Amino acid sequence: MSRINHFLDSLDAQDFAAIEPRLERVSLRRDDVLNQTGTPVTHVYMPVDCILSVVVVMRDGAQIESRTIGRESAYGLLHALGSRIAYETMLVQVAGDAWRMPAAELQAAAAKSPALTRAIVQHAQATSVQSARAAACNALHPAEKRLCRWLLMTQDRLDADLVPLTQEHLSIMLGVQRTTVTGIASQLQARGAIRYSRGRIRILDRGSLESCACECYGAIQEAARRILED
Repeated sequence: MSRINHFLDSLDAQDFAAIEPRLERVSLRRDDVLNQTGTPVTHVYMPVDCILSVVVVMRDGAQIESRTIGRESAYGLLHALGSRIAYETMLVQVAGDAWRMPAAELQAAAAKSPALTRAIVQHAQATSVQSARAAACNALHPAEKRLCRWLLMTQDRLDADLVPLTQEHLSIMLGVQRTTVTGIASQLQARGAIRYSRGRIRILDRGSLESCACECYGAIQEAARRILED
């Protein structure tokens, strides 16, 4: 069975065999809402080639992304071990496939395996690092640097130069107006870093994006590596 998800790939043969019968491969469409704030998290999603966006929604409807999750981890890992209530909204940012299993089934398997429990906690910690860093990044770093960080992380997850995005998603991710997104993308395009058209960005010069991105890209990558190698 080809898993192509780093959380699943990290499991030993015995732990994977315990959950394999409950895994279901699903195709997710862009903008699918998989969980909303205040609703129960019934399933854990482990991306293969999709990207999930975890969004905080304010009372006035304003939104900002707290983290994205790709094949390096999963959504709902800690919900499987603790409270099932979602405190954020989770939607599909980039369409693709994911493995899905009931949170209760993962909890039952983890109760029998300290190694599986440790893998769940470690991958959840690695994702939490991104949330903590994003909070500081959103407050301290300009939108252009944050967009470059996000594009690099997205390319890492997709192994592709073409990133299918909408202005709406970019504005949520950056916490800015769509006109600001257009201006930033135009500047990056003028420098030859990307080619931007409606609904998609093609990365032309990764080195240029790396030079532009804030320190948070490297910090998130390094922290996740250290947690998962511990």
